[in-house]
Amino acid sequence: MTRFLSLLISIPFIILMAAFAFKNAQPVSVDLFFFPPVSIPLAVILLIALFLGVVLGYLFNVFALLAQKKKYRQLEKKQEALQGLSGVLHKQGK
Repeated sequence: MTRFLSLLISIPFIILMAAFAFKNAQPVSVDLFFFPPVSIPLAVILLIALFLGVVLGYLFNVFALLAQKKKYRQLEKKQEALQGLSGVLHKQGK
């Protein structure tokens, strides 16, 4: 079911990307600081920017997830320590 849904979403997206690239095929001049100007189709530049945005967004999410996992492990250790302390206090109260 997941593969079907993925395919169902991917096919229209690929068609839209192909149409976008076809409609934006005119070349533009890209002048980077230390390199000579290069003529590249606008669609390529926009797709590269989209790809970089997706990759950077993914990396930021991975780092945030790793930080959350680290915090979760720390909280689990604190919880275990408090439960051990609670058991000791409970035994002393009897």
